Amino acid sequence: MICRALKVFFIILPLFSWPLIGFAQIEAEPDTLEDILIYSNERYGVLVAHSQGFGAGYRTGLNRNTFNTRIISIDLVGIRSPKQLKIINPYYNNAKRYVYGKLNDVFILRAGYGTKKLLNRKPYWGGAELRWLYEAGASLAIQKPYYLFVRRMIDNNSAVIETEKYHSGISIDDIYGRAPFTKGLNEISLVPGFLMRTGINAEFGYVKTSIRSIEAGIALDIFPQGVNIMADDLDQRLFLTFYLSIGFGKRFNKY
Repeated sequence: MICRALKVFFIILPLFSWPLIGFAQIEAEPDTLEDILIYSNERYGVLVAHSQGFGAGYRTGLNRNTFNTRIISIDLVGIRSPKQLKIINPYYNNAKRYVYGKLNDVFILRAGYGTKKLLNRKPYWGGAELRWLYEAGASLAIQKPYYLFVRRMIDNNSAVIETEKYHSGISIDDIYGRAPFTKGLNEISLVPGFLMRTGINAEFGYVKTSIRSIEAGIALDIFPQGVNIMADDLDQRLFLTFYLSIGFGKRFNKY
């Protein structure tokens, strides 16, 4: 299964970037003072939407020359299973929505190191500047148990609401809804893994010290030990996601 996902990743990678790389080859060498001036550092924050959730991140970069930037990235994103569906128990007033069969809320902390390559320079009047990026690094899945409010009968005339993790013995008719997110924070477990990511970064505006960008690409998280989100899909090892992010930050020189 891992080999299959890696094949998909590396098949998509050249298809995603080749047209833009070819376009970049027709660009002329920099010949103006504006092109020669290089700001050595860049820092910016990002908001991320991907095919299985949302998140945020931070980027820092070192511009080696006009065309190449070394980048370090840190992201925290939520991850959902395609199988999860929120439902509500129609037999209780004020019942809360919940996901039946869910075991854990899962977040992925990513740390990547890679390169951004300039594909075309921004026109003097502004416009868009395209860069191709690729990076690899580490992923850490954070699993927090998902608790439910469950109605339990004490005797024939009374019942109590208790918090429980999902298990096969819970009847769907007895579930009142999801318990607070804070329940289970002391039971967090960590699963280490690996990250590969590639994408196209489009930067807008005419001020070189300001970063305003949109980025689209694919990310592959690999967890050899497996991650558990749903009870009927245990030990998920691969998460291939498509993402779109927006970034805001600055470039500067250190003296």
